[in-house]
Amino acid sequence: MHNQPIFNGWDADIIIPELKLAILWNGNWHYKEMFGNHSLKQVANRDDIKLKEINKMGWNHISIKDVDKNKMSSEKAFNIIIKMIENDEYNVSIY
Repeated sequence: MHNQPIFNGWDADIIIPELKLAILWNGNWHYKEMFGNHSLKQVANRDDIKLKEINKMGWNHISIKDVDKNKMSSEKAFNIIIKMIENDEYNVSIY
């Protein structure tokens, strides 16, 4: 599944119900001030609320930090996520 608001109205980019795993792909918007009326503080607060709702429902999460300088490719992220699932490593951010 993807982008379904199943966590008390909040969503995740990738949702794997069989593993009770929510994967969040966070780009620059989540880590640095952007243009317009973007508030980094508000985004961080929303991210905290979302993670709490995911965990409150008994799910785990993996957050992928994809910013300009780390060049996170989908292949690299996929390989890291597979290793984390195999090792039962959850509720972390990967860079």
